[in-house]
Amino acid sequence: MPRQSGMADREPCPWRIVDDVGGAFCMGNIGGGIWHSIKGARMAPAGARFAGSLSAVQARAPVLGGQFAVWGGLFACCDCSLTAVRQKEDPWNSIISGAATGGILAARAGPRAMAQAAAVGGVLLALIEGMGIMFTKAFAAPSPEDMLAQQAMDPTAPPTAGGLFPSISGSGGGNPFSPPPASPSSPPENEPFMGGDTTFSTESSNDTNKGSSSSWWPFGST
Repeated sequence: MPRQSGMADREPCPWRIVDDVGGAFCMGNIGGGIWHSIKGARMAPAGARFAGSLSAVQARAPVLGGQFAVWGGLFACCDCSLTAVRQKEDPWNSIISGAATGGILAARAGPRAMAQAAAVGGVLLALIEGMGIMFTKAFAAPSPEDMLAQQAMDPTAPPTAGGLFPSISGSGGGNPFSPPPASPSSPPENEPFMGGDTTFSTESSNDTNKGSSSSWWPFGST
């Protein structure tokens, strides 16, 4: 069945119930111990605050841990049942399981209390799942595809074949800084501009010089 990335580290369904029960019991014991130690010390008379805090922790912390364990066991059972029915794991399983757990635990108080407890459980699980997804996306490492797309759109990124200087089509992805190929119509560098052999005639220049020299001499040619 398809699994979401945020739920890939959870135990499979038969063992998830035991894992959730143990984790909830430890959480309730630790939280109850801290809470009742402070409350017992405040309620105890002066001079016996440590003894009053210790007795309150011994009496009330396991009770709170057991309540947390019951809640975690019911939640895990509902979650596994929804996973088997829907054939997939997503945040909706946790949200529906939280609402169902709250309603089951308040069943002895009547339908109105069941509806209120179910609404509170569903809203709390929706907030927890939403915060988990948000933190997962915020602190997750970018994928290689995202990094390549960011470099392609970033004008300050170093030049690559697919970035600022794409390779010429048909050139096989050469160096982007190489000069463009010379056109076939341009003459080579070691040939004259007009091409072919160039000859110069001196006859016309000599005739021109003779005519110019005889035109200004008034006494004829010598």
